[in-house]
Amino acid sequence: MIAGAWRAAVKVLRSARLATWLLAFVGAWSVAGTLVPQSNAGPDVVAKWAAAHAGLEPVVRTLGFHDAFTSPVFTACIVVLALCTALCAWERTRLAVGKARILRRSAVLDASALAGDHDLEIACGPALSGDEVLARTAAKLGELGVKTKRADGVLAAVSSPWSVWGSPVFHWALFALMVALIVGNLMRASGLMGISVGETKTDAPTSYGLVHAGPLYDWSRVHRSIRVDAFDPAYRSDGIDRGPTPTVSLLDAAGNVLKTQRVYPNMTLKSGTLTIYPSDFGFTTGLTLLNSKGAETGHSAQLVDFSDTKDGTSASGSLNVRDNAGNVLLSFSVTVPLDRVGGALVRRIPKQPAVRVVATGPDGAKVLDAIVREGATVVLPTGDSLRLDGIDYYARLSLVDDGSIPLLYAGLIVAVLGLTLAVAARQQIVMATVIEGSEGTKLALKMRLWRNASSSRSEIESELALALGEDLDTKESTP
Repeated sequence: MIAGAWRAAVKVLRSARLATWLLAFVGAWSVAGTLVPQSNAGPDVVAKWAAAHAGLEPVVRTLGFHDAFTSPVFTACIVVLALCTALCAWERTRLAVGKARILRRSAVLDASALAGDHDLEIACGPALSGDEVLARTAAKLGELGVKTKRADGVLAAVSSPWSVWGSPVFHWALFALMVALIVGNLMRASGLMGISVGETKTDAPTSYGLVHAGPLYDWSRVHRSIRVDAFDPAYRSDGIDRGPTPTVSLLDAAGNVLKTQRVYPNMTLKSGTLTIYPSDFGFTTGLTLLNSKGAETGHSAQLVDFSDTKDGTSASGSLNVRDNAGNVLLSFSVTVPLDRVGGALVRRIPKQPAVRVVATGPDGAKVLDAIVREGATVVLPTGDSLRLDGIDYYARLSLVDDGSIPLLYAGLIVAVLGLTLAVAARQQIVMATVIEGSEGTKLALKMRLWRNASSSRSEIESELALALGEDLDTKESTP
């Protein structure tokens, strides 16, 4: 019963129709996934899309499209497709082994062996000698695109045994790509990390604003830090505007710099399994809280992002002023009013750096809305003061730690090579020798035209029959 169920399952998995439907589904799912913001883009992006597509959001969330490439549905389809591909690859491997064995055996056949092991015979004109028969045969096969070599009375055009491995290699490479994709989703980590210029952050979950890690990802093996050394809001190289560009350094556990480079689209920082991409940028505001006597009681670096608000920015968080018992007396957030040029907001540090401070009381009522310039202070309703020390840039970096990426590239290269071999390599056996007997001279032919042959069996037979002097019927040999 188990054996019968296994055979039935194998039969289903080997179905070309099933594989075709799965490929179509995976392709359609992938396209749909690119049209929906993924969760690693940030909750704000997903929330904004959901608000704009309120009718679609319940369906999208139920199907898991915000995590399209790690969802159970997508993973299950990839697993089944991988099994289908593995079975197909195994079947093609078995066929390739058989073909390669036949090619090796045929390549060493001599005239006597070929005379006893051939597929068909063509009667030759009585006036033709054996050498003339082989010469005419070679010429006609050449016209048909079959180039032969002559040795010891045998004409041979036998493909190399490696010519049959294109299709198996292609299918095994596809299988490896799918396995790498599945394993990669389990063992990869990715997220967004905001780092101010001059700041260093350890590569740990607490340093990320948003992070996703597979169930098999091991944070205990990660011992590195990331630093943003500089930021150019309009970097140009080779006459090309690269856009906002941070200079990023990767440091080891001891703080030694492993690699430093500018990071912009199509220029990522790569080190081992880690890849760092540019994602976005904003401002970081240096703030100091002073008590009523002017003594510094705290420092904070608040991140400010660009938005569609009147000032052009929004606060990424808020700060609290508490009493000795820990009760919140005041909450405040800061934004940076952008300069305008021609009526448009400019995403650059203002020429006169300043922040807007908006404070609310414990009941949520606004109690302060003031502009504070660099180096100046504003008195808070609690009697404390807030000083703006300065405004600089921060870079939001996308970090992906995925050991499967090199395997994916390698699998893709192997797949392309296998497909090229399968499409371009000729798989054939065309061998001929002359048999002389009481019934006259005959041409003995052994033919296997598996793939990319330049002619057909029937065309070769008819053309050789005409070339050898008589339009006689050919007959299959009876070993």
